Amino acid sequence: MANRGVEDMSRLRVSIGVCRRHRLAKMDGLSHDGGRVDRDRTKQLPTMTSIEAADTYFAGCVRHSLASEALPDWPNGWSGVETGRMLTQRSEFHGIAVLLSQAKGAFDGWPDDVADSLREEARLAALWEATHRLALTALLTQLADAGVNATVMKGTALAYLYYEVPAMRRRGDTDLLVRPEDAQATRHILQKAGYSRRNDPHGLYFQETWILNLGADLDHSIDLHWEPADRPLLQRILTNDEFARNSQPVPQLGSQVQAPSAMLMLVHGAINQAWHVARGFYVDGAKILGGRRLIWSVDYAHLTRDFSDDDWDKLVRFCEQRDARSIVYSALSGAQQDIGLHVPASIMERLKQDQARSPTHRYIANPDSISDAQTDLLAAGTASARLRILAMAAFSPRDHLVGKYPHLSHWPTFALQLRRYAGMGRRLFKRAEHS
Repeated sequence: MANRGVEDMSRLRVSIGVCRRHRLAKMDGLSHDGGRVDRDRTKQLPTMTSIEAADTYFAGCVRHSLASEALPDWPNGWSGVETGRMLTQRSEFHGIAVLLSQAKGAFDGWPDDVADSLREEARLAALWEATHRLALTALLTQLADAGVNATVMKGTALAYLYYEVPAMRRRGDTDLLVRPEDAQATRHILQKAGYSRRNDPHGLYFQETWILNLGADLDHSIDLHWEPADRPLLQRILTNDEFARNSQPVPQLGSQVQAPSAMLMLVHGAINQAWHVARGFYVDGAKILGGRRLIWSVDYAHLTRDFSDDDWDKLVRFCEQRDARSIVYSALSGAQQDIGLHVPASIMERLKQDQARSPTHRYIANPDSISDAQTDLLAAGTASARLRILAMAAFSPRDHLVGKYPHLSHWPTFALQLRRYAGMGRRLFKRAEHS
């Protein structure tokens, strides 16, 4: 059985490498300037009007797909390479290619270039899912054998609990939560399984990323957490104890694998959505700011599908106690606009809250490194956490400084650090002037 798993992994690795190389070649041919696409720069998107039209159409497609209906007719007048490129980008942004490919009469009447791009994206996602599941289940088995209780969170938990086809829930990694006292043992198991620690972005307190390279341009990423949320203020909403008390099994990934309850996943998803909308996230190596991803709305539809009146009431009471009302209201309201998510009107009324009246939502929506550090420091529950926050606020690694000041990359590290202090000083002075 083990040998068969290795052979399956090898075949999938070859297939996904061929698929990805073909896809990148097609993307190269669609670049604006006729040259290769720069995959390290932020994506240059068309005008807002065309993006809004594309998003509205894709939202309609998602609605029809969730209702087991054929996708809407292709709009008249939508054609050309630039339109095809924009639509492919928006599909990738929303993470819906596999979802749409499973719909009745998928892509019938669509332009060949758009249909082919989405079908290829769906094939790539299915291949990734197959190899990722093999790698993930092997790791989870090793953790269980070592007595480490790992909770699968976010996209992977959703994929294997609420989606008929796990590849429908597009994601780039798996988030695993372990107890703080198990973090070091988990690191040893990850290393033994062939994973290597990534040089994480500066500013992460309670998580780190481990990469398993399978060759053929295929990596699998594990985001290891020892708190459900990385920021101390958000840990007042989501706690390790809460996740342990309110869990559900994920049998497709192993007999001992657990995930948070539907309510906790909804709140967690809403917090992540607010964070990513305000502070950005990466799609194909490009940072995207603003906007709601349609796959998030699909998540909420699946999570709330079987909610009883008591479940809705429990959600509201939880949000009232943890200062999460406006965050969850924003997420559910967006899903109502996007895909017509059904939420009882009385529940939305109870959740409704001005964002300005929620300290947690204000913190998420207004990123500022100085304010973030101050808030994190005050909210930190332990002395070691406070020391870690102070150290990160005081010292940045060289790669972070070079990224912040690329035109000064020839400077020594201490000079770049002084440049950063000077900038922080000016901002503090301006803040004092306006206070």
